[in-house]
Amino acid sequence: MHPLQKQKSIAELLWWLFTLLVIAIVLFPIWDNDIDFPFYFQNALLITLFITFTRYIFLLRLTFIARMKWIKVAIIAVAAIFFFVMTTALGDFRSFMDEKGLQSLTDHLHVSKQTSIIEYIKNEMIFFGVGSIITGLILPARMIMSLWRMRNEGTV
Repeated sequence: MHPLQKQKSIAELLWWLFTLLVIAIVLFPIWDNDIDFPFYFQNALLITLFITFTRYIFLLRLTFIARMKWIKVAIIAVAAIFFFVMTTALGDFRSFMDEKGLQSLTDHLHVSKQTSIIEYIKNEMIFFGVGSIITGLILPARMIMSLWRMRNEGTV
């Protein structure tokens, strides 16, 4: 393996470890308060997609997929599926908030603690949900631009 490709692979691994750390940090207050949160998986997925898509939008040249044409084409092809998954996850969360309310998950906590954890859950879920949807819309355009540059200019 070429030394530069090895460095990019190590950087990719470090980014995935960073993403797992962010997921753990963001979801820890929910878990620590013993909340039976039905959106752990969706929340972790939205955080993962937001960080990964943002990284690929801004740091594509530094990733191992920088010169991999078919992976970029695959990302463009599955962008609609990602968009559907992200909007569905956020929509399900919003429906849960409207129908049952987040307070139904925090009945066992003191009222002052309920208010702060409900605001935390709502804000972080909406932040990562909207962020992942926006980056999910931008990423295919970034991949198309990168493919065009590879074809016409020889750069990424």
